[in-house]
Amino acid sequence: MKNKTQFTNIHNFPLKVITTLLFVGFVFTGCTALQEAQKRKDERLLKKRNVNSLMLSPSDASIDVDPNPSEGNPHGISDHYTLTLMDDLIATQAFDEAPERETFTLSALAYMESLYDALYDIFGFKPEHKIHVKLHDIYRGTRLAATTTTMSGRKFYRGGYIKTITGIGMDFPKAMYDSPGTRVHELTHAFTNIYYLPTWFSEGIAVLMQSEYARGGAHPKFDNLDSNLKLDLDGINLLESWGGHADLQSTPLTSWRYSYAYSVVSELRKRFGNDFYIKVFELMEEDQLHIKLEGNMPTSMVVYYLSQAAGEDLVPFFSNLQFKVNKLNKTDIIQFIEQTKPSNNRRK
Repeated sequence: MKNKTQFTNIHNFPLKVITTLLFVGFVFTGCTALQEAQKRKDERLLKKRNVNSLMLSPSDASIDVDPNPSEGNPHGISDHYTLTLMDDLIATQAFDEAPERETFTLSALAYMESLYDALYDIFGFKPEHKIHVKLHDIYRGTRLAATTTTMSGRKFYRGGYIKTITGIGMDFPKAMYDSPGTRVHELTHAFTNIYYLPTWFSEGIAVLMQSEYARGGAHPKFDNLDSNLKLDLDGINLLESWGGHADLQSTPLTSWRYSYAYSVVSELRKRFGNDFYIKVFELMEEDQLHIKLEGNMPTSMVVYYLSQAAGEDLVPFFSNLQFKVNKLNKTDIIQFIEQTKPSNNRRK
């Protein structure tokens, strides 16, 4: 079934003087009109990217649905997604008939394409690869955990090896997928994980989008970063040692980490404006240094880009919150990348 989503985004002066005055007036009026037009254009773009006012618009993406695909094929394919209903979900009463699967798959892909367009407007970039979504009844033994996995590889480029994205997968139990906040959270990961961010920043951005755009406030924001700080035995902010989703069991520390990471990125957005993270990711995209790293970005490297976007040094802000952070310049980052390369990849 092929479908285009249509749901419901101028006395007596000499002639020479008069001519000159008219010309000056025309130029002035023309420049003013151009400036006003550019200002209105910028305001429209900012509003479109403003997570406080943005609403989903229907997508014009094409969608193919097959309620009974051959083994190994998805139930739906759209411009940016594939959607597969896993066997344990198909065995449930809500999905055991073809019309039910067809209706759901079409609706789900239409929604996700609209959400994809919205996040593209917010961040200003998008993944190059399709996002492969799998829906389960139970995932990893629970109905309370969803994950996004970014698969990466390496290729030789301009005398050295760089990281490349080979695929993006998202796994949801149906019960989690039904939450718009969870969908926004995981899709945010699909967008931002291509920059190999430290866990605290990646999760903080995802919760920011989940809470302040999708209104899915699963993690409360702290009003005071200093009084809610938690440190490890070395006096370092416990966000620094966050390993991600390796352990899906929620603990008080896990809950604190989500909330504190969200509070940090939200505070920066409050200080520097709604388009702050657009600028951050634009700077990362321009430099492309993340693809040359052996692992994820160190916090100091992220703070370098945050400072560039803010127009001020943010090392004191993070040092006050007991992050282990140093002030870097681009030369420092390039030297770090060079010295951490495998020896056979270094330039001779």
